[in-house]
Amino acid sequence: MIKQNIVALATIGLLSISASATDTTACAGCHGKNFEKSAMGQSKIVKDMSKADIEKALKGYKDGSYGHSAMKAVMAGQAKKLSDTDITDIATSIAGGDKKAEDANATKAEDANATKATPAKEVNTTACAGCHGKNFEKSAMGQSKIVKDLSKADIEKALKGYKDGSYGHSAMKAVMAGQAKKLSDEDIKAISEKFGK
Repeated sequence: MIKQNIVALATIGLLSISASATDTTACAGCHGKNFEKSAMGQSKIVKDMSKADIEKALKGYKDGSYGHSAMKAVMAGQAKKLSDTDITDIATSIAGGDKKAEDANATKAEDANATKATPAKEVNTTACAGCHGKNFEKSAMGQSKIVKDLSKADIEKALKGYKDGSYGHSAMKAVMAGQAKKLSDEDIKAISEKFGK
């Protein structure tokens, strides 16, 4: 259970594999900018793990031999996108073996947060796709409602509730709280308008 949660780091991070397949910027939502947080209150602190343990967890999620329950469901789809080289690169940079890569990822995380602060119309929902699907057609972690089937009002209510802590429960609440707190009311309105009925 220890190592399985490790790779939740890839969850959000690997969702937005942009310039590089080893970009872990999006992982910050669950694991923290420097991988100092326990994802969903369940994972190990990834920055404290060895390169070997991180590689083992990611490869195990990729081939289905590692993890269980909701964490396995979230991480399996993300890890399958990675080559063995990508996994080694990620493990090296997170385990502290490549300070430059960590610094680069920290800068990208700051840039990503700055993007979220731009006008609501331009809200980036790329990181949501790993759990909810590109068009919000999936049930996140097999627990959430299908977002594309919700009304604009319901989406807005849920996001504001996750943001102020009045909505949701258990692991889903833990994941969504960190994400919703990055959004302004205008961002939430824009997401609701774009994806709600």
